[in-house]
Amino acid sequence: MSATGGAAQDRAEAAMQQIAARALQSNVQRLTVLDGAVRAAGLGTLAEEERSAASDVAHQLVGSAGTFGYRQVSELARGLERFFRDQDYDPAVVEKVTEQIAVMQQDLQAEPDD
Repeated sequence: MSATGGAAQDRAEAAMQQIAARALQSNVQRLTVLDGAVRAAGLGTLAEEERSAASDVAHQLVGSAGTFGYRQVSELARGLERFFRDQDYDPAVVEKVTEQIAVMQQDLQAEPDD
């Protein structure tokens, strides 16, 4: 490979790493939003517009986490999306979802699955 080709590849890899780092930061923020929404749901204080927004955030997390190799986070986020859509805020369900968010937070601190 020529020196020019190698430099271009290095720039492309650096750009991808920056994009992945920004996505990771966004996904951590999304989990913070979702954690707050789950807590509000458990307390019975989650307004309809907040529920709808949380469902949208969970949907964004499904795609972003999956794109960047965090398959388990993506799968669990799909469950969060259903949680907000179905509005099943039974205390046992809320507790399970809260535990899943903790798992997702840990997963995002590790290397991607891919």
